[in-house]
Amino acid sequence: MKHVIILLVLMVLMCGCSGSTGEEVSRSTFFWKRETASPSPTPLDPETKTVDLCVGNDVISYRLSEMGVVVGSAGALAIDQNVFAAFIQRLNERYGTPAQDAQILYSDDPTEPITFVDEAVGQRIMEDTLAQALIEEADAASITVDLEPVAAGVTAKELRTKYALVAEYTTSFKGSTLSRKNRVNNMALAAQRINGVVVAPGEEFSMNEIILDRSKENGYYLAPAIRNGTYEQEYGGGVCQVSSTLFNAVMMADLPVTERHHHSWPMTYVPIGRDATISTGYKDFKFVNDTEGELVIFAHLDRKAKTVTVQLYGIHSADFDHIEVTSKRTGSLPAKGTKVLLDESLSAGSRVEERKERRGKTSVTYKEYYDAGGQLIRKEIACEDSYPSIEGLVYVSSDVYR
Repeated sequence: MKHVIILLVLMVLMCGCSGSTGEEVSRSTFFWKRETASPSPTPLDPETKTVDLCVGNDVISYRLSEMGVVVGSAGALAIDQNVFAAFIQRLNERYGTPAQDAQILYSDDPTEPITFVDEAVGQRIMEDTLAQALIEEADAASITVDLEPVAAGVTAKELRTKYALVAEYTTSFKGSTLSRKNRVNNMALAAQRINGVVVAPGEEFSMNEIILDRSKENGYYLAPAIRNGTYEQEYGGGVCQVSSTLFNAVMMADLPVTERHHHSWPMTYVPIGRDATISTGYKDFKFVNDTEGELVIFAHLDRKAKTVTVQLYGIHSADFDHIEVTSKRTGSLPAKGTKVLLDESLSAGSRVEERKERRGKTSVTYKEYYDAGGQLIRKEIACEDSYPSIEGLVYVSSDVYR
């Protein structure tokens, strides 16, 4: 019986020695700790032990506990992740600098509508290095804090690739008819409204949507516009020159056109087959940005030079260097003649031409793709047009009608 009692006492003592003593900090809160084969209790008290941190020209004293140092399992030092992260945030707010992405600046200068501001490299605390030093050098008087560079998310080089000039086209409005004041004012307003428009990848651009309905309320003036086969005074007359200029730039950028209409007859400000007429609530000019990046439209009217210029900035295709657009007349349509009608209100010997007879024409427009060396890669048809013949209309007095 004596031996049994001794054995029971020994078992109780062994069980007591295997239990934990004292409260331990959860290992799940640590993201860096010093591991040794046989951890021994540290003589350092994080609540009272201070360390001078040398950051740049500054030297600031902190308690170890302020920086997240705690006594972990078996007395080993460890880092409390939450406290340390908050401390690093305060250091970065004071000594770190955020990186600055490169930027695009837009201007009204048609010779340089886009300029690029270079990126700036930032800096931040090397937190992993500091965490390791706080554990391994906790008994030191001072610790040097290192900073690491922070790269910008967007560089100027990337922006220059993303926003290159992909197409540019200019038309002229010289001549007494094209340069009438109200017509020029309407073109200037339309150009102003599409200037700076950004078309997102996959987005469809609508000319009518951007320049608004042609009305007095929307700022447009009365000017000659084609209606019923003749020129009539309409609000917004002349805006078709802007849409036609844009149409040519779009073809040169190789963007898919989803809606386009030619005029009743070829225009003088663009070659045959290269015009794009629009009318409020009826005919529109639309295209889609099928590239992977944004497309920026710039439009400028120069009153002195009497020109309208459209530039498109975006991602340039790697399949070609540039596109040349050409067109030619391919034939004529049968004439419809002139209809003569009686107008008894006219004085004797009167003859008034209401509508001029025009013989229809057909045309074809090509896109020619060239490489950087000027060699033709391929040639394809962009569009084929048929401008209809227009019957003339004349009103005469009764004596002439007989």
